[in-house]
Amino acid sequence: MDVWLEGKKVRLDPQRALGKGGEADVYDLGDGRALKVFKRPEHPDYLGLTHEQAAAKARLAEHQRKLRAFPQGLPARVVTPQALATDRKGVEVLGYAMRKLDGVEPLRRLGEPSFRRAGGRAADAVTVLTGLHRVLGAVHASGVVVGDFNDLNVLVVGTDAYLIDADSFQFGPYVCPVFTERFLDPLRLDPAAQALTPVRPATVESDWYAFAVTVMQSLLCVGPHGGIHRPKAQGARLNAVARVLQRVTVLHADVQYPKPALPRATLPDDVLHLFHRVFVEDLRGAFPLPVLEGLRFTVCASCGVEHARGACPSCQPHATAAATPVTAVRGQVVATRKFTTRGVVVHASADDGVVRFVYHADGAYRREDGRTVMRGGLDPSLRWAVQG
Repeated sequence: MDVWLEGKKVRLDPQRALGKGGEADVYDLGDGRALKVFKRPEHPDYLGLTHEQAAAKARLAEHQRKLRAFPQGLPARVVTPQALATDRKGVEVLGYAMRKLDGVEPLRRLGEPSFRRAGGRAADAVTVLTGLHRVLGAVHASGVVVGDFNDLNVLVVGTDAYLIDADSFQFGPYVCPVFTERFLDPLRLDPAAQALTPVRPATVESDWYAFAVTVMQSLLCVGPHGGIHRPKAQGARLNAVARVLQRVTVLHADVQYPKPALPRATLPDDVLHLFHRVFVEDLRGAFPLPVLEGLRFTVCASCGVEHARGACPSCQPHATAAATPVTAVRGQVVATRKFTTRGVVVHASADDGVVRFVYHADGAYRREDGRTVMRGGLDPSLRWAVQG
């Protein structure tokens, strides 16, 4: 496919591909910008998929009008179309050029337990969320709704958050056609729904609902509908759709809280109560910014838990840690402790029955035999893999 940008033909080099999504491919233009090219119905990814082909055709048809009418004056932290990519005659819109962000992490990374184990701090997450709150508020003030607000459509550079995929934003006559189930406002659903498919358009309020989901995920490493429903009384276990419709959240007494998630008691009661108001009682409106700005996280010197309470929720300030047995037996499983460190294990894997891992201690990353891999502080942005 031939693509023209600012009067010049652009070669779509696979070697310069930055990413591939369900609706478009993204390429590095080499001038500080990226080029997003929408997939046409005949794209190889849609081969034999009639529904996706029809959706691509409809999407391209709408973009002919929508991208030419894209609103100006959005916040600087929204990655907006800067120039339209077209066919040779400049008639058909095929995509657009936008600012390229370097050194990014998706916001989802902040809500992963592995990120916290590798040294990611809740205090930094709060800084990111506070800035994102202001960006979202400014977007709404411009008469625009994000629509598909989720933690993959927000990229983080340092502690600055940027909204991407702006072509799906909702404004004027253009309704946002896409959604992400984990961030979908239940008020957009049919109460008798059998699937998590919205029947009402996105709104400012549904954006703020999704923002509240993001806050919970980032601070507790679990969203409002995580965990497993295990009813104590006689009754059927609810599936994912029923839990959303009946507002049975991860904080419900009949839901088993996920072990990888951070303890809910690490957050102040007023934050937990706000989550209950939003996810159970359907409170809507802008997430209260003072709640975020008022969070002060500290690390307990006794147990190492990072919390935002007046005292550590996990232990007494000077309690002595209980000794951990070398071997533990649970049913038919025997667990034997092979290694302990004052630092942090950042990666572990099994290779032909041998456990291999990388840990950080005393200012360096080390292998299981103590060999130094590299020196430096604990960096949660690093990704690890072990071979031999």
